[in-house]
Amino acid sequence: MALKRWLLFIVIFTISLTAILSILIYTQAREPFKEALTSAESYTLKNNLLETIDESYVYNSTDSYQTIIGNTKDGSKKAFFIPLKANEEPIMEVSFEEGISKEEAISIVLDGEQESKVLHAKLGVEEVGPVWEITFVNSKDNLNYVYLLFDNGDWWKRISNL
Repeated sequence: MALKRWLLFIVIFTISLTAILSILIYTQAREPFKEALTSAESYTLKNNLLETIDESYVYNSTDSYQTIIGNTKDGSKKAFFIPLKANEEPIMEVSFEEGISKEEAISIVLDGEQESKVLHAKLGVEEVGPVWEITFVNSKDNLNYVYLLFDNGDWWKRISNL
């Protein structure tokens, strides 16, 4: 009986220790991204590029950018693309009046797709300029990536059925 209790204790202790270490490693790994986003958000607010921030995230491609989306003082919606590596490239910006919205991009991608689930839609920068990256799972549970040009919604690239 004592042996069973010791084995149970060792198993529970090992599982608990693994869970705690996994959480600690995960939070430590996310810290640089969190700091970079906080810094980019502060920069856009401090330099009066945006009045309010609606959304911010890291967009990875050939280069990595922090995409900060929000409203300016005059109420127009803009996105700023701040390079993750400082002084690598200039900060780019787009006005949502000059391109398609997230909802329009999702609608274009899912047109004709039955029972698809969107995983995310991100605005980012590729070699052709600003693009919407839409990731979704189709009715056959296949992963799909679609890239639409921000300015007109034309298809740029599609990676299907992964």
